[in-house]
Amino acid sequence: MGLLPEDARDLVQHAFVIALERWHEVDNAPEGRMRAWLDGITWQLGQNFLRLSRHRYESLGHRGLALAPAPGSPTDERAHAARLVQAALGPMTDEDRALFVAYFLEDATLDELALRFGITRNVAFRRITTLERVARARIERLSPR
Repeated sequence: MGLLPEDARDLVQHAFVIALERWHEVDNAPEGRMRAWLDGITWQLGQNFLRLSRHRYESLGHRGLALAPAPGSPTDERAHAARLVQAALGPMTDEDRALFVAYFLEDATLDELALRFGITRNVAFRRITTLERVARARIERLSPR
């Protein structure tokens, strides 16, 4: 796959940890299915290592890769989710963020938003739709294609 020997050892260790955590998926499967499953995990990790190496090698140096969360790990997924939330909500004003959270996460109605924020129902609707469109655009820029 074009990995450095140190990265290949790390990849094997990461693959073992992921396979151990997800073993229940193929516990009673035939050997061919188990091998294909493990090959899939290893291939994806290898691609992630190559991508990480290509984008971070210059700034961190080769040993800096050890500081990054393991690709596909829960830590990596949480960090990605945090980046998406920050991209969507970070640039909003405090009032826009409160409006967005109230509508999308707290299931507040437009009438409740109008009352709570002192705006008309139509203004609440326009602001919510604008905030949603802008947040989706920011998230799509960070999401893999």
